[in-house]
Amino acid sequence: MKKVISGEELKKVMSDAVNLLCDTVSSTLGPTGNNILINNSEVTPFITNDGVTIASNIESEDEKINTVLEIVKEASLKTNELVGDGTTTTLVLLQSIFNLGLEEINNGKNKIVLKNELLSCMNKVVEEINKLKQEPTDDDLLSIATTSSNDYEIGKLTTEIFGKVKSKYSIKLEESNNEETYSINKKGYNIPINNISSMYFTKNKTIELKDVNVLVLKGYFDNLESISDIVNDALENDKNLLILVEAMNEEIKNEVLVYYFNHKNIFVVELEEYSSHRDKIEEDISFLSKSNIKNIDYEETTFSDLGIIDNVIIKNDEIVLLDSKNSIELINKLKEELKTCNSDYEKEFIASRISKLEEGITTIYVGGTTKSERREKLMRFEDAICALETAKNGIVIGEGITYLKVSEILESDNTASMILKKSLEKPFEKVMENLGLDYKDIKNNIIKNKYNLVYDYKINDYVSINNSNIIDPADVIICAFKNALSISSILLSTSSLVINLKEEINNNIM
Repeated sequence: MKKVISGEELKKVMSDAVNLLCDTVSSTLGPTGNNILINNSEVTPFITNDGVTIASNIESEDEKINTVLEIVKEASLKTNELVGDGTTTTLVLLQSIFNLGLEEINNGKNKIVLKNELLSCMNKVVEEINKLKQEPTDDDLLSIATTSSNDYEIGKLTTEIFGKVKSKYSIKLEESNNEETYSINKKGYNIPINNISSMYFTKNKTIELKDVNVLVLKGYFDNLESISDIVNDALENDKNLLILVEAMNEEIKNEVLVYYFNHKNIFVVELEEYSSHRDKIEEDISFLSKSNIKNIDYEETTFSDLGIIDNVIIKNDEIVLLDSKNSIELINKLKEELKTCNSDYEKEFIASRISKLEEGITTIYVGGTTKSERREKLMRFEDAICALETAKNGIVIGEGITYLKVSEILESDNTASMILKKSLEKPFEKVMENLGLDYKDIKNNIIKNKYNLVYDYKINDYVSINNSNIIDPADVIICAFKNALSISSILLSTSSLVINLKEEINNNIM
């Protein structure tokens, strides 16, 4: 059964959905924002102040409200996907733009005209923000990471690591097995592998090989005889041989393990399942080793298909390829691919491959007394790392003050610009509210001093912007604004909601 909702009923449904989500998430905005306890049936209950995580877990018993909620969540999710921070700010702006826009529609404003006016104002706001951004210093980056994570120690560690690897794609996060938080850097192109026997690692946790012959095979590998010339040559001449396959049978696993016990370094390992990305990883291996990729099912394999890698490290869950000769050439090739790539998902994958080759991968193992504490800290690390990545492109004054300044510059040309002037004040207002302060007095004092002062809650006083560490990445506040405006304008121009209602079936026992 389908139901069509429109008119005043639709306005109420959309308003209830927007305010349910945004009121909850906005309470976490700022350095002293609240935490939210989340009970999700799929995981242990946990506490967080991460906007996108909270938004993702909010639902209603009303199916109509849930339908709108999914659209509202998209604004926060998109900000998180693009810049990894600013998700709460997105929802604060969205709520204000939507509610003010709804008031204008109720007063007779045409919804399509309003939508077009809002979108036409977007470029002006973005232009003004870009005029205000500056290059970040090392102290600025530390402040960005600390503010984003709301934790000095997390900010300090992420800034130190980021300063070495230069990219968020070079940093991985994992939960530690204890209370300690520490990091390990792995140089080289690391590739996860499947199903290697633990018998290889009875003496050492790693196997390190030099001048390794490399062969990359597609298909199901079930017979060593098909490459007997290559295997026999390695056995007779004590060569190191690494064969990378998509899948193989148990017989081959056992046979090469026997070779290892007899001091012959022949390894056949399965690449982890990567779906479409496995082809790219195989291409990278082939490029680094100058080997050919062969399909074992219908292509003959010869010595000319072998490549060589200077150094290979084999672990129980990954192999690491180290080859300085060909790495630079592959890095340049991938950077060219990155320039023409239009998919954010693929861009991230290309960037991670470049990072492996340039700086290696640093893994931060996040410790804590309990699993809940570790999970909460891990999300703070994620926020700090993403904030540092976006801060590379420029910073602005934080605390919502940049929005405040732009709202003052913005001319009241039409209904939309008046809505945006008011809405751009909301992040500053909400930060002050969560600090327990009267935002009007602080706002007036900042404007009176021509935005040369900012309020520092730590000292309960004003400081010069030249001595302040209250800053935000410019890309974050631009992205938050654009996504808030996009989703709120879509909602405001929606005239009907079509929803499928589940029919109740009564089984009467005769």
